[in-house]
Parts: sequence; C-alpha cells; structure tokens
Amino acid sequence: MPVKKRANVKKSVTFSDDTTLSHHNTKKKNIDHDHPPVFVRKTIRTVPWHIIGLLYYYIYLSDDYDTMRLLYLLIPSQVLYLVFQFNSATIYGNKILKINYTLILISLSATILLTVPTLLMIIVFGAPLVEKLRESWLLALHACYLAYPAVYSLFNCDFKVGIWKIYFIFIVLGGWISCVVIPLDWDREWQAWPIPVIVGSYLGAFVGYSISAFT
Repeated sequence: MPVKKRANVKKSVTFSDDTTLSHHNTKKKNIDHDHPPVFVRKTIRTVPWHIIGLLYYYIYLSDDYDTMRLLYLLIPSQVLYLVFQFNSATIYGNKILKINYTLILISLSATILLTVPTLLMIIVFGAPLVEKLRESWLLALHACYLAYPAVYSLFNCDFKVGIWKIYFIFIVLGGWISCVVIPLDWDREWQAWPIPVIVGSYLGAFVGYSISAFT
C-alpha cells in the first residue's frame, strides 16, 4: 500500500500586519498580476506638501538657518506624512498595509543608525572632516529622516528593497546638485555648509515622493 507524502509547508517571517500573501498564496484570484508585489499607487496623496512648508520656514522664518530646529520639525512631520498619506498609498500584493505603531518606533531608531554610513558617505564626497563635523552629522540626520517613510516601508514590506531605492536616490541627487552653489564667489550667508545641501535634499525628497509612483 503506497505511503502518501506530506505536502511541504513553507514558513515565513514578516513584519507586516497583513499576511495575505504569506499563507494564502494559493488564492491567485486575490493577487493583482498587473503590478509587482509591492508598489505605490499613482495618487497626489503622496505629494509631501509639508516639505515645502518646512523649506519656507527654514529659508524665510528661521533665525540664521536654524538646522537643528528644522530637524525637530521634520521628524514628527515625516511620521504624520507616513501615517496619513504615504502608507495608505502603499500596496503589498493586493492589500493596503495597516500602520504598525511598534514598527514606527523601530524604524525611527533604524533611521538614526543609518546616519553613520550616511555621514561617512558625505565625508567621502568632500565634506570637512573635523571643523564641520557637527554640521555634516546634521545633514546626515536630515537626509535620513527625509527617507524615513521609505525606511519604514522597507521594514513593513518584508525588506523588498527595489521599489524604495528611488526615494533615496532622489534625496542624494538633490543634495549633490545643490553643492554647485557652495564654491561660487557670491559671499551669501546661505552658501555656508551645509545649508544649500539641506535645501537640495528637501527639494529632491519632494520630487521623489511626488513622482516616483508615476515612473
């Protein structure tokens, strides 16, 4: 009498609250095959208008381009943007993922850790090593927290990296392009390190979050 073989059951670990794809893979009718497993919907809800408001404050209202105060405003603004705008446009398979409040705290901590390699990259690209180290670290903090919604989504979507890289690229590209004004002989206060790079990073983030879903 033949012995029946047991079906192999694959186990998986996920940070996501929604596990539809992890143990309902046989229900193919629930999966939208016209899209990759993770994508961001094409919607104006992802436009980060708060970044423009923060830039206006930084350029026109803050005292002597107060980079630290701007950071204090950026972090809660990015969390609110994630909770009320960005996450609702993020699709995993065919589901909108729920906000994981524990993961919000974890990803906030992970973002701080990301400032270490970011600072090293900034120094490699020519930032002052000693005399402007504090300013360079503040720039790293701004760049990383501009990427915070993508960092959270990377955790929440089981580390599917591909789709989220473009947000980091836009932030880096914006900061890199803005460097061209620093050596110009205009003798303006806003040319001091790292003010132009911070402004460029914010503009890069604004463009990235606004159009990446449409690319």
